[in-house]
Amino acid sequence: MKKKSIVGACVMAAMILAAVPWGVHNSLTGLRETAENSYYYDNTGYAIYEGIDNREAAANNLITLARKYTDANTSLVGLIDELDYAVRLSENSYDDMEEESLANQAMGDAAQALYEELKNTELSEADAKYPEQLIAQMESEQDKINRSSYNDDAREFNARLEKFPVNLLRGLAGVSPLITFDYE
Repeated sequence: MKKKSIVGACVMAAMILAAVPWGVHNSLTGLRETAENSYYYDNTGYAIYEGIDNREAAANNLITLARKYTDANTSLVGLIDELDYAVRLSENSYDDMEEESLANQAMGDAAQALYEELKNTELSEADAKYPEQLIAQMESEQDKINRSSYNDDAREFNARLEKFPVNLLRGLAGVSPLITFDYE
């Protein structure tokens, strides 16, 4: 009888030890999903992915405009290629939020560089207004992304995740921090 009590106690202890990471995982996964949902539509109804799509469209329009002037300014060619690569990277990173955030930032940087070079290029009267409008559209969308409540939700989730005293426990729970999309 005494042997059964020891075995029972060991089994119970093992179950309790297994339940802790499982419970932490379930709790953190639920919190993470709640924060992630605001990526699709935050508390104002704004969706970050739509903002990124709008930035990609404006960047593609900037590329189209710049291609018209590569004969007049050969420096545009490399910058066009950089922005085109950044846009394609952004378009293909939809299944990894961290990659998508980094691609969005790279796209903004490449668009800014192309815009700066277009300012040094003599554009036709009809085209002269477009670089400013397109970069303003990209900046406006990024401003909306920066102000999205998703970023606050992600930071709040990450802060909760950091409250766990042992990285091992977070590792056992199998939940990773969320990336934000706000940057200057």
